[in-house]
Amino acid sequence: MNYELFQLINNLAGTYTWLDISMILTVKYLAGCFAALLLLLLGLGIYYKDKTLLKTSIHTIVFLGIILITHSIIGFIIQEPRPFVTHTVHLLIPHAADSSFPSTHAMAMTAIALPIFATYKRLGTILLTGTIVTGCAKVFVGHHYPLDIIMGILITYLLFKVSQNYISSIIDKLLHHPKYNIFRVLANIKQCVRLIKKSQAPLRDQFNIKG
Repeated sequence: MNYELFQLINNLAGTYTWLDISMILTVKYLAGCFAALLLLLLGLGIYYKDKTLLKTSIHTIVFLGIILITHSIIGFIIQEPRPFVTHTVHLLIPHAADSSFPSTHAMAMTAIALPIFATYKRLGTILLTGTIVTGCAKVFVGHHYPLDIIMGILITYLLFKVSQNYISSIIDKLLHHPKYNIFRVLANIKQCVRLIKKSQAPLRDQFNIKG
């Protein structure tokens, strides 16, 4: 059933040029857009001192790290050949012949989408939709079986439900800690930079250095 469903999707490759290009672009760039968005949210949270946005961003980064480690462990234990290794497929993008199960894209993108969805439903829905589209695209270009995508999303979802409250409570404590509060840390860094600039001012004046 897994291979039959793979054939059903992968055999569409080469039918329409616009579809091939769309799937290739999705596979190549959408995951990167997810990562860029995550960094943007983190930056906005810090800049505007928005604790909700900052908490969501940090939670997402921590959970993404957990998922990538989990993926590496599963991939090491379960050595599932990719479709193009054992079958004749429409391979639109060259790929290393490493383990196919579970999909890195599916797990990583779901790991970014779920914590954001938990707080920002509209944005999270868009990200989850993008995750599913990318999963289909990975099958379309010949990189994964459908089960690689489905299980990648399912494993990530289960781990999120198990770890959500635990990670959230730790981040809450850090954000409200009087000593390790990230805003206090950033303020201290700015103060250090100012002191360094002040200490360098006499030297610049003495040696007539423009800074």
